[in-house]
Amino acid sequence: MNFASKLALAAVLSLGTTALTVAPAAAQKKKDDKAAAQDPNQLKVSDEFRKPAAAAEAAVKAKDWATAEPQIVAAEAAAKNDDEKFFAASLRFQLELNKGNEAGQIGPLQVLAASPRTKPEAVGPYNARLNFLMGKNANAAKKYPEVITYMTKARELGEKNVDISLMMANAYAATGKNVEAAAEARNSIEFVKAMGQKAPEAWYQFAIPKVTASGNREAAYDWLAYYLKDYPTVKNWRWAIEVLGQGAKGTDRAAKIERIDLYRLRRITNSLADRGDYSDYAYTAQSSGLPWEAISAIDEGRKSGKLPTTDADANRTYAAAQAGVKSSPSLDALAKQGGAGNADALLAAGDNENALKLYDAALAKGGDANEINLHRGIALQRLGRKDEAKTAFQAVKTGPYVNVALLWQVSLDTPPLS
Repeated sequence: MNFASKLALAAVLSLGTTALTVAPAAAQKKKDDKAAAQDPNQLKVSDEFRKPAAAAEAAVKAKDWATAEPQIVAAEAAAKNDDEKFFAASLRFQLELNKGNEAGQIGPLQVLAASPRTKPEAVGPYNARLNFLMGKNANAAKKYPEVITYMTKARELGEKNVDISLMMANAYAATGKNVEAAAEARNSIEFVKAMGQKAPEAWYQFAIPKVTASGNREAAYDWLAYYLKDYPTVKNWRWAIEVLGQGAKGTDRAAKIERIDLYRLRRITNSLADRGDYSDYAYTAQSSGLPWEAISAIDEGRKSGKLPTTDADANRTYAAAQAGVKSSPSLDALAKQGGAGNADALLAAGDNENALKLYDAALAKGGDANEINLHRGIALQRLGRKDEAKTAFQAVKTGPYVNVALLWQVSLDTPPLS
């Protein structure tokens, strides 16, 4: 049973078995006096009210809404005492519910929810719907604290509607409460999933930057994994990397390392998109002293057809990288020399096993634990040692590489893309 049918039922419960019938005034008054003597709860209505109300009631029961509306207007105009206002509000509510006019439901709901004539089992649904509609009005007026108040109450009273969590998410975001906004976005997604449907991507993309901004790393990982498991596409990997890779825009060493590691992640998730990606990846690697990786990036881009062999920028980078490899010590020599810098060279060249050995040694000597563990994790992932890779990524606690490590960790738990 949906909310409309529940509230229609609530209206019937409010009215009980009361019915207004048209009869000659004297006879009706006598009948009313007798009924009142037998039942003190009998509605007390005037003859002026009775005629339009009875006609409206008959039309509502017949679902003849065109006939019902003018009779309800007349009944509302004639209503003077609380009983008459209660009965008119019940008729008005059923009419507006049928029309789908949410703004028109607020007035009669306020009367019904406050009336002692409303049966106890109907009060809850009325109040729940009333708070929901008041929340929607507040949302339209951008009165966000009121949205939160009304929608929280509507939920507590049993209203079930995905718009509650969606509007609360927007309201929390508008009032600077990012954690609460993300939680409500999650509620929206789970609400839709429980109905056997798939939530829109925009709901995930609304929440992820807010969680990331909160600094809660576990929550950010949870959201990214949640999103990329539900929507494991190249486009979404690129979006996630772009959102969390904002620090990789500079020209200092940390920014270059971050940018290279994000390109590596794009590579492992098959989300290098075009000529620009491959060319910039190769240039960044070459300019960072990693010519081996520049060569492999260009070779892969050419093989995929995304990087033309006639691309002048890539060809200049390629020539410089080839010269760099020729002038560098052999990989065997680098492995014997040791050091984190040589480990980076080996990782760039794809010698993950020897790179890992050098990173482990550098870590034991007290090197930069965040940078080293990030690169240890990449080497371990490439070697298929997933659990150890996850531990290494989780060990990146502070500094510019935290978000990069977070994304790499997510890549361990999402299916490969093609």
